[in-house]
Amino acid sequence: MTLWQIRTVVDDEPGRLAMLAGSLADLSVNILSVQVHPVVAGAVDDFVADAPADLTAEDIAAAVAAGGGRRAVVRPADVHGLADPPTRALQLAARLVRDPESLPLALSDLLDGSAVEWSPAGTLPGHESASDLRLRDPRGGQLRVARMDARLTPSETARARALAELATLLEAPADSDAVRWRRAGIADLDAIVDMHARCSDEARFRRYNSGVSRLTRRQLSRLVNPRLGVALVGEALDGRIVALGNLMWCGADDATPAELGLLVEDAWQSRGLGTAVTRRLLAAAVDAECTQVHALVRPDNVPMLRLLSGLGLPTHRRFADGSLTVTLDVAPVNDSAGRL
Repeated sequence: MTLWQIRTVVDDEPGRLAMLAGSLADLSVNILSVQVHPVVAGAVDDFVADAPADLTAEDIAAAVAAGGGRRAVVRPADVHGLADPPTRALQLAARLVRDPESLPLALSDLLDGSAVEWSPAGTLPGHESASDLRLRDPRGGQLRVARMDARLTPSETARARALAELATLLEAPADSDAVRWRRAGIADLDAIVDMHARCSDEARFRRYNSGVSRLTRRQLSRLVNPRLGVALVGEALDGRIVALGNLMWCGADDATPAELGLLVEDAWQSRGLGTAVTRRLLAAAVDAECTQVHALVRPDNVPMLRLLSGLGLPTHRRFADGSLTVTLDVAPVNDSAGRL
């Protein structure tokens, strides 16, 4: 036997589900689980069923149509599809508590492998629709959730919004590890100097691509000059600054108008701070009408390269003088032909 996931629209009338089940039973297809989603056009029925190995998706779709189903989508399934929706939602919520960065993956799993695309706020083309849901990412930017083979039902949309709301609550300061993000100014210079002193030589080297043991106050003051760029600091509950992110404006003759840089104190690394500040800075780049942002990264700086690739944005890499220039496309290319 082979497991299949079947999704179809049926009229919301007595006996319709039994008729559909009977049509599948004629092919020895056994329904193992079912969800019913009320919609304006009737109901969307989601089945997980096992079927004889010689049946194809086309065979099953034909049986669904014969039983009164419309717009059937049939695709292979696995045993994970047998978990009931409340159990799956609670499991994904628990995963989100353990790893707040996992919201896009959790949304995809919640909605049967739907595509989830992250982008800085306001850059995704098109408008929200029944098959294209937009959610605010609590760490900056927005998420687009799209089903490739069908529309999202109202109940699925509500589940996705509830999961995103949980992620927003988890982003709020809740324990001693919480960090509050805000714009940096010259008044923060002393705290920024202290943070740099607490960072290891390796952390400073990865940030500035040089072996300087200590930056001068004059050099650091450029990083918080609002005329030269956007600076964000991550402030712990005890008031210490533990992270600094910069979006520096480049010269007018530079093809890429903004450069990204970030430094996280060693004791606070691997907690998602780098991704959180990067997304906020990219959203600021979009507000400033930047279409691209670049970052100078050493090839052995694996955490930074993993962070940039994990954003889900188009990237371009160029190697020169021992460093990689990673360019991120933060705004979509205008399509003169338009989009459906």
